Amino acid sequence: MALLEKLNEVLRTQALLGNTVEILTWDQEVCMPRAGVPHRAAIVGTIVGLLHKKLIEEVLPLLREAQESAELSEEQKHSVRILLEEAEPAEKVPPKLVQAFSEASSLAQAAWVEAREKSDFSVFAPHLEKLVQLGREKAAALTYAEEPYEALLRLYERSVTPAEVETLFAEVRPFLIETIRACEGSILEGLQGPALSLSAPQQRDLVETVLRQLGYDLRRGRIDISAHPFCSGFNPDDVRITIRIFEEDLTMALGSAMHEMGHALYEQGLAREPIGWPITMAASLSIHESQSRFWENHVGLSLPFWEYLYEQIFPKYNPSWLQAYSPLTLARRVNKIQPHLIRIQSDEVSYHLHILLRFELERALINGDLSISDLPAAWNEKVHTYLGLTVPNDAQGVLQDIHWSMGNFGYFPTYSLGSFYAAQLAAALTEQYPDWESNLRSGNAQIPLDWMRRHIHAHGKMYDSKTLCEKATGSSLSAKHFIQYIRQKVGLIYEGLSVPLPT
Repeated sequence: MALLEKLNEVLRTQALLGNTVEILTWDQEVCMPRAGVPHRAAIVGTIVGLLHKKLIEEVLPLLREAQESAELSEEQKHSVRILLEEAEPAEKVPPKLVQAFSEASSLAQAAWVEAREKSDFSVFAPHLEKLVQLGREKAAALTYAEEPYEALLRLYERSVTPAEVETLFAEVRPFLIETIRACEGSILEGLQGPALSLSAPQQRDLVETVLRQLGYDLRRGRIDISAHPFCSGFNPDDVRITIRIFEEDLTMALGSAMHEMGHALYEQGLAREPIGWPITMAASLSIHESQSRFWENHVGLSLPFWEYLYEQIFPKYNPSWLQAYSPLTLARRVNKIQPHLIRIQSDEVSYHLHILLRFELERALINGDLSISDLPAAWNEKVHTYLGLTVPNDAQGVLQDIHWSMGNFGYFPTYSLGSFYAAQLAAALTEQYPDWESNLRSGNAQIPLDWMRRHIHAHGKMYDSKTLCEKATGSSLSAKHFIQYIRQKVGLIYEGLSVPLPT
């Protein structure tokens, strides 16, 4: 068998087995009875262990051979270099550690659900202790230049270091805090209307209607319910999202749906073939988050989008809202800047203070500067310092996110990085198509979807995040676009309120 043919076969098999793990994980979160967790953990752990073994024994040797082969084109060799860069760190992690981490995370996720229901961190603490220890072992195996956390962050975003993330946060933190202070002193008129409450079936129907209109292809996708919203893309023809519904407030389901739809549109826009090659993969978690944050915030929180909801969607579900609100007062309602205890219910400004505190805490956990027993108190202290809020219980505090139960240390910074990328992409889109937002009034989002398809989705993983940003926008990542976007949003929603630029 020719080298390229054999490489195609091995990469395809590896990718399909990886999809199997993702499908099993989706099923665990959406459908599986809770009693099945230990057996599912064993199944997933075994497959992950076999995948790791196959990667070391079959994939890596073939990639190294292909790198030197005259049989491959320069573009194919570029893809091989990308795959090697991703795969070679795994060679350093012992198979037993890979399997142990997978099994521990499956058990930890079930414990996290129970702990959050009981609002009792002690139920989850021993599982988190295990995952942190395994995370440190993984970091040691992967090696790092400055700190253990660096090795784990690079699993989600290879383009930045913890120090660079810290620098970005240092740039935006004063602006975030000053914006919150400025908005706290302003009164938004017209918000005293009825709650946007709908039954769960109505909310699900509304979400499906809106997402179809915006471009989410439900012939190739699903919408389900889970404890924590997420997106799973097995291939462009099977992309699934979950949402979380509060019957008292439609904006929870709608916001989570818009966010996860951004991920799903990215997955549906990737190339189908050749399976296992970089062109079929997302560039990074940060770029993935740029897509979710763009659709959630730049589209879903815009005034034209709420004009579309007001005129075309809400009359079908609750016409009384039309008498109580206007599109502007609805936009003010969902954009109001007011710190919230829950990250996914937070406004665009305080949200990044949520990410900052998680970045600082998980960095301290992995680097050995914070113990598990001290984590809840440290969490509560940072929430009070950054957001001015008091945490009443663990469920609304340290237990609110699923990420650590999955062992995803290093994931949180990608949310803020994604928001900064999203703002820069939106600025480039607006420069090319100044009137794209006006089309949202009729529910037409084809311009931004097509633009993202051309500039982001079509490239797959052929470029790292920094390079992709430069190609799409003409400049390297900068937080200035996010700051300018927020200043414009505040000026619209708060009727001319101006937040000074950071010095």
